[in-house]
Amino acid sequence: MRKFSRGAVAFLTLGAFLLTLGVAMKVYAYDRLAVVPKDQNTQQILGDDNANFFDADNVAPGSGPISTVATVIGDPDLAKEAADENDGADIAVFTKGQSTDNNDQAPPIDFLEQTFAIDRYTGAAVPWSGASQNGEPIEYEGQIIKFPFNTQKKSYDYWDATVKAPMKMEYEGTEKVEGTDGSIDTYRFSGSIPETEFGVREVPRAIFGLADTGPVEATRTYANERTVWVEPETGVMVKIEEAQKQWLKHDERGAKDVVAMDTVSSSSPETIQANIDEYGSKSASLKAVRTWLPLALGGLGVLSLLAGVALALRFRSRRNADVDDDAYANA
Repeated sequence: MRKFSRGAVAFLTLGAFLLTLGVAMKVYAYDRLAVVPKDQNTQQILGDDNANFFDADNVAPGSGPISTVATVIGDPDLAKEAADENDGADIAVFTKGQSTDNNDQAPPIDFLEQTFAIDRYTGAAVPWSGASQNGEPIEYEGQIIKFPFNTQKKSYDYWDATVKAPMKMEYEGTEKVEGTDGSIDTYRFSGSIPETEFGVREVPRAIFGLADTGPVEATRTYANERTVWVEPETGVMVKIEEAQKQWLKHDERGAKDVVAMDTVSSSSPETIQANIDEYGSKSASLKAVRTWLPLALGGLGVLSLLAGVALALRFRSRRNADVDDDAYANA
């Protein structure tokens, strides 16, 4: 006679499978889904229709629309080099090119090129000998192109390329970002950089309101009020806004400060919608694997095990009853 019913065995097997699957979802699947692709290739566009700037084409102050295009491209081969330097850590390496201009003609108003290594889960900079900014070696700190997966409601260090140092981005609250077709829930972070000297530039002396006797070196200063809207499950910056000011200053008596940049640049509607389209579904999947899916599978597993145990006990009781009946009949 069988020791267990087929139903009990089926429920016990299913329960064990569901419990194992739930644990695997939590500790195995999530860690492999919540990582930055090493070959990621993305582009973000910010714009301002009413900016004031120093027109590099005419070497004079200008105004009007400007756009900033930032392209980020992953390099799996360099990622392997960076990982070897960091004891095999899970690292991605990216090159970011960023150009700000008013007419898409050389030279641009501003240009930036960065190569950096980041942790594939936290998004934070990782030390690497190949890191550079505009061709110069540099040591990055903090977040650069994204926030961590499962972003928390706290402050984060965020790299500012102009001052070449991290700034503090403070959590301000939750906010729904609207696209042209849909919306997405985000955490809003903001931070500020007070006016800071960051370099020198050779410009005509005349732009300072002085007699034109040739070029002079001007001190460049910069201030920024930066706000980012982060989708918390993926850590992606869905929207960016920068209220940025730059000045050219010359210490000669009578020289007037020149505005090199005065803009409130925001992510374009197309960029925002593209981020919503791409990361909205990824956010839902990651959240499911991180939270309710393991719990649901675990709960179903426990119920199946209990059902299996109940069937086994019931089957055992029936078997014992049958044995007693047989013994009575043979007495």
